[in-house]
Amino acid sequence: MNRTILPFKYQGSLVANPSKSYLQRAIICAVLAKENTDLLVDMPSEDVKAALGVVKELGATFQNGVLVPPAFKVRSEELVLNVGESGLLLRLMSTIGLGFAKRLILQGEGTLLKRSIVSLVYQLRAIGLQVESNNDFLPIVIEGEITKTSLSVNASDSSQFLSGLLISLSQRPFDSILNVKELSSKPYIDLTIDVLNDFGVSIRHEDYNTFYISGNQLMSPQRISVEGDWSGAANHLVGAAISGEITMKGLSISSTQADKCILEALEAFGARVEVHEQEIKVKQNEKRSFIFDATHCPDLFPPLAILACAAVGTSEIIGLHRLENKESNRQLSIVKMLNVLGVNYRIVEDSIFIEGKGKVKGGTIATYNDHRISMAGAISACIASSDIVIDNVACVSKSYPNFFNDLEELSVSV
Repeated sequence: MNRTILPFKYQGSLVANPSKSYLQRAIICAVLAKENTDLLVDMPSEDVKAALGVVKELGATFQNGVLVPPAFKVRSEELVLNVGESGLLLRLMSTIGLGFAKRLILQGEGTLLKRSIVSLVYQLRAIGLQVESNNDFLPIVIEGEITKTSLSVNASDSSQFLSGLLISLSQRPFDSILNVKELSSKPYIDLTIDVLNDFGVSIRHEDYNTFYISGNQLMSPQRISVEGDWSGAANHLVGAAISGEITMKGLSISSTQADKCILEALEAFGARVEVHEQEIKVKQNEKRSFIFDATHCPDLFPPLAILACAAVGTSEIIGLHRLENKESNRQLSIVKMLNVLGVNYRIVEDSIFIEGKGKVKGGTIATYNDHRISMAGAISACIASSDIVIDNVACVSKSYPNFFNDLEELSVSV
């Protein structure tokens, strides 16, 4: 379904939607725990629903905010799990799932079926597992056990496989040393370690190069308070920076979520940013061009591109290589969006240079079923000369089901 958004400015306050990155990790840790875990899950995204579906297949139940793990963890002969469209869940379960089955079959849906898993296949084989795939696409069949006490992984493509490995190694009956090369998205590893700490599991590392994981660590559940999602909130914060103002609540300034660094970009842009204990205020002010390295926070690329459009001058966003193999070919999706908006750009090696003029044209933006393109395209209406039309708005349900309702509450016509 398409949605037409008239030019508007931001005004009002909003509680951030829950972080799916945190929730998915917490749900998986909860199924490994010995006792129940209280999880506050409000309006779950499709990725969170997929995680709850997976743990149900593992024998857990989730009702009234309480996740009850299976009473007995028996390693079955074969297990089939559907991870929906979640690349994170796929990579987490590729090793964690082997604790529940000798032969693990992982299936997916939608855009995930079109995303190559060649890197995942390589990583699994590198740690000694037997793998079959559909010509490097899902479904994937994984067999075997991780028996080595010293392992090496290359994490230049994604940190998600490493996150799953850290969780699964903490549950083995012996200690492990994990050597990591070219780690990308370090903040997401910090997030994984934080969630593990919330469950009483400790991981040590030396400058993210060598990780020391003690085995037989018991997951100690507690009441988990899920922090707000910086990824989804970044769109609203950018929208307010380019037109209007907003007060965001529910975001932790001490969070290890990668996309918290949106505040750095907003300050470089010249927005007025106030950080308080319970809320963050962003208000339109200056509109300076900026340089920002998004290598470790690639999900920020779409809203950063809109921020650059609103600047007066040429901005540089670094880290294009991280946009491959997302829900869409995100580099292509972004430049298609810039074309519709009438904004000039050029790509030089790993950077995109966007020539901002403070305003953009209206038009229809193709989302390519990518939730982050949909949200970024919507906030472009803040600086558009005419209506913005977003196709397939339903794709935001992957991470932020209530995005367009929240947007409507915060919109003031101009």
